[in-house]
Amino acid sequence: MTQYFFADESGDAGLSGQASSSSHFVVAMIQLPERAILNPLVELRRELNLSSQFEFKYHKTTNLQKDRFFSEAVEIPFRARVAILNKTLIGRQFENYSPSEIVIELIIGLALRASELDISNDILIVDGATPSFRKDLRVQFSQRCKQEKRLRPFKNIIGADSKKEDGLQLADMVAGAARVYAIGNTDQYFQAISPCIVDLWNLP
Repeated sequence: MTQYFFADESGDAGLSGQASSSSHFVVAMIQLPERAILNPLVELRRELNLSSQFEFKYHKTTNLQKDRFFSEAVEIPFRARVAILNKTLIGRQFENYSPSEIVIELIIGLALRASELDISNDILIVDGATPSFRKDLRVQFSQRCKQEKRLRPFKNIIGADSKKEDGLQLADMVAGAARVYAIGNTDQYFQAISPCIVDLWNLP
């Protein structure tokens, strides 16, 4: 049965010294059984008197909205894979990588850390992914899978708008909570969804 994986990020993928560079960068990949509206989020928007089109984004939601979101998120049958890159410690590993190359590396790493029993011939949906980004990601996946002699994890890679995808909004909220946790500000939201995290990859 096809599974759907929604990928989003939090923080700045630029390396130290670049404008607006942040100390930690996070990619979250959310696994859901289908690409559909998430009923707990529909109900939450209604209870909070929000528009049915309201987009949950970690750094734009109020504390009350975050509190309610993370208390309701556990009702959603999702699994999360999270990569946290501490850019202050990366040394030379990524020194020549562009921001998009870093995102690609983390997405591929998260997918290939999983067993083929968990991710195989599924569908990946990436927030705002351009055609060129998707092409680069497909090429890199093909090369890595050939090197590691394993099946491609995704039969299709799609770019989508998070405003229209509850799965991407869930990925954004998880990524934001993980980044805030990583930089030591608060862990309450991260701990709330920690039972749903099946892989926490700390780099380096």
